[in-house]
Amino acid sequence: MNAQSAAAYSDVFGALQQLNAPYVVVSGMAVLLHGHTRPVFDLDIVISNNPDEQNRALQALMMVGFVSTLMIPPQLATVLRMFDQTEREVDVFCKYHIPFTQLWEDSVEIAVENTVARVASLENVVKTKRIVGRPHDLEDVAGLLRLKD
Repeated sequence: MNAQSAAAYSDVFGALQQLNAPYVVVSGMAVLLHGHTRPVFDLDIVISNNPDEQNRALQALMMVGFVSTLMIPPQLATVLRMFDQTEREVDVFCKYHIPFTQLWEDSVEIAVENTVARVASLENVVKTKRIVGRPHDLEDVAGLLRLKD
């Protein structure tokens, strides 16, 4: 799979915004959107635990061609992996290391093409990367902190 840029998912951000579906970009794409350049192979988002808001988020993803690999309600999942016909991947986290309400309250809007993406705050990206602690996560933390300084 090829590395993706944030622009490759601008239709996703636009659809989520159009349906007023609360979400927060996390993981590698959040690192990229905060300015640390590194390869990103998918889009990871966290969605609300409110069933109506979850349904709107999934509807927005389906509008732009994404289909879930599992057909279970979001309330029963930790993460739903979705793909489109071009093999772009969106991982939809229904449960995450940081509660959605905190991610949402601390999030920032970052321009992507002709729309905006709602992105986890730099502090929450660093916090999550440290919790997970894989070598590439710790490299992301170092890169983000260099940019901050």
